[in-house]
Amino acid sequence: LRPMLSLLALGLQAPVAGYDARRGIKIVQELASRSVGGPLPSSGTADLKKSILALLEPFGDPALRVPDTEFRLIDEQCRLLEARNPARGADALEALQGCWKVRYSNAPPPSNGALGPVRGAAFQRVDVPSRTYTNELSLLGAALFVQLTATFEPRGPLALRVAFQTITFSILGLRLPPVAFPPGTERTWLLTYTDEDTRLVRAGVDGGRSTARDLGLLSREEGEAADSYLFVLTRATPSESSRAPAGLPSPLAPLARAAERRRLKAQLLEACGGQSLGAEAGAEDLRRVRDLSDRLAALTPTADPASSPLLCGTWDIVWTTESELLALTKRGLLGLPCTAAYQAIARTREGGAGPWAYSLDNAIEFDGGFLRVGSTCEPAASGGRVNFVFQSCAARWRALELPLPPVGSGWFDVLYVDEELRVCRDSRGDLQVCARRK
Repeated sequence: LRPMLSLLALGLQAPVAGYDARRGIKIVQELASRSVGGPLPSSGTADLKKSILALLEPFGDPALRVPDTEFRLIDEQCRLLEARNPARGADALEALQGCWKVRYSNAPPPSNGALGPVRGAAFQRVDVPSRTYTNELSLLGAALFVQLTATFEPRGPLALRVAFQTITFSILGLRLPPVAFPPGTERTWLLTYTDEDTRLVRAGVDGGRSTARDLGLLSREEGEAADSYLFVLTRATPSESSRAPAGLPSPLAPLARAAERRRLKAQLLEACGGQSLGAEAGAEDLRRVRDLSDRLAALTPTADPASSPLLCGTWDIVWTTESELLALTKRGLLGLPCTAAYQAIARTREGGAGPWAYSLDNAIEFDGGFLRVGSTCEPAASGGRVNFVFQSCAARWRALELPLPPVGSGWFDVLYVDEELRVCRDSRGDLQVCARRK
């Protein structure tokens, strides 16, 4: 394995702006020495991961102010786990995808999950296809939120060169303008262990520019080596990744959640754009839209969305995975191109009293025709489930209009709804993103 990694190191000698390729060779040599180290320890991988988290537990989450004696024990267990690293090459990069919770780092604040003496909730969201990630730190019940954006590029089989781009502060839900980092503000990551739920990263400035050092907050030599700092991360659960300030009585939490909803909605609509309602979506587009939809669903502002008045209205379909709709979107109706697709949900009461009666109309518009399906629907009193039964169907092609037999029934779950956006998943698992027609 060592000769193979040495050969790979030769590939790092290609010139890269702002980066000393000789450091890349040292990085690969360091990883090679770990990969071909002594025999694997007798303790299992799961036991090592539990041991690391148990050693960190007395110092909070994320762990802060860990004494040197305890750090040496943590570092020892981490090195044993690193010897079992299951991720190699392209697999190591793909395994980074998703949201990770920072459990510990001996790097300076805010990378360690704190701002000065104040502990926060720190997450890292990695988007491998776009080669970007964000570090997010929420403090004081989300009254203060810090977001750092960065790009990264592989530097050998188990190393990345990252470049900081911007840092943005939000105070009481008010997002301040982002501040750009000076050119050359870069770091090296050594991907020493990555599996489905745990990451260990060794990192350092490694020839890059450091704002903290420029300001005199750190010595010129601190953090220079590529493996100066240790990061321990675990994969975030959906509730954790939503950054909801659960358990904190702060009255500012709703403001932070509202700001996060606005941000996610904008990202979701941007991700849905330019794909012909999803007909031209690739695998990475599907993954990104689903990820953003799940994160937004965790922040839904509407209790019992199925029975909420917000469900009613005319909704333009902006993205879906429903195969029948996508086929018509892409191919049209006998030569007539698709121009729009929407749903109209309404409710009425006889005499203004009694239970609501709901209707659901689905329509696909073509240039010179349409396909429309009418249904009755029954939202559940609690939760997001809406059951429906087809009642009518009609198609028009130019001047020819034909009734079609309405066959079928089903249901969909409202994952998110507000005054502007609705996200649903149906009985077949298809996802649909709709924007309220103004």
